[in-house]
Amino acid sequence: MKTLATMVVLLAATAAARSADGPQTYWSGSSWSDPDRGFLWYAPPKPPKSEEVTAKPKSKPYEQMTNKELGKEIERLLALAVEQQSPEAVKEYLFLQQYAMDRASRFSDVFRRTVWTTPELDYSLRSRPTNAMAIASYDAQRDGRRTAASEQLAQSHGLFFYFRGNCTYCHQLAPILRMYQRNSGIEIFPVSLDGGTLPEFPNAKLDNGSAANLNVSTVPAVFLADKRSGKVQPVGYGLMSLQEIMERVYVLTSTQPGQEY
Repeated sequence: MKTLATMVVLLAATAAARSADGPQTYWSGSSWSDPDRGFLWYAPPKPPKSEEVTAKPKSKPYEQMTNKELGKEIERLLALAVEQQSPEAVKEYLFLQQYAMDRASRFSDVFRRTVWTTPELDYSLRSRPTNAMAIASYDAQRDGRRTAASEQLAQSHGLFFYFRGNCTYCHQLAPILRMYQRNSGIEIFPVSLDGGTLPEFPNAKLDNGSAANLNVSTVPAVFLADKRSGKVQPVGYGLMSLQEIMERVYVLTSTQPGQEY
C-alpha cells in the first residue's frame, strides 16, 4: 500500500516538474492540479464545429458564368443571406438575382427577334397562325378543304355506325351523322349491337359479328371504310360534333402524321 502511494506522489511530482520545464500542453498537465482536465486522463470532447455558411469569393465575373454556374452562385448567396440575415448579404443576393433576370430577358428579346427575321423558324407560318385576322382566313380555307374532302370521299368511302338502342349518346350522335350524310353525300351503314333501332336509322342492321372483328367495345363507334380496298379504320368513339367528324375524316384521309398538328 505504501509503495502505491509513493508511486502516485512521484507521478504527480514528475508531472509538476515537466509543466514547469516545458510548454503547457494537455499531456504535460496534471489531473491533480487541473480538476477539469478530464476523467482518467481522457481529454474532454471538443465542441462540434458549427456549419456556418461562409462567404466565398466568386471565381469569375457574373458575365462570364454559364447558366449552371450562375444558378449555383444564386443558391449559395441565397443560403448566405438567410444564414447571416445581414443587409450586405441580402443586397448581394438581390443584385445577382436581378442580373440573372435581366440576362434572361435579353435572351427572350433576341429569341423573338430571331424568329421574326427567320421564316423557317416561325411556327405560325408552318401551321395555324396566331394573328386574329389570319386565323379567320385560315379557318375558312380549312373548312373548305374538309368539306371538299368529304364530298370527294362519298364516291369511294362509307361510314359504319355501331350503336345500341338504349344508348343515350347513340341517340344524340344519330342526327349529327344524318346531317353529315346530307351535307357530304357519304353513305352511312348503321349496325345495332342489341337489335334496337334509332329514329334516324330505322332500318339498321343487326350485328353479324363485324363488331367483334373490329374490337368494338364502346358505343357509339364510327368507322371509315374504303369500298375499293376494304380497309376499315376507326374515326372515333363517343359523342362527336359535326365539325369534329369532318375534321377527323379529313385528317385520316388527306394528311400525313404531323402535317396539320
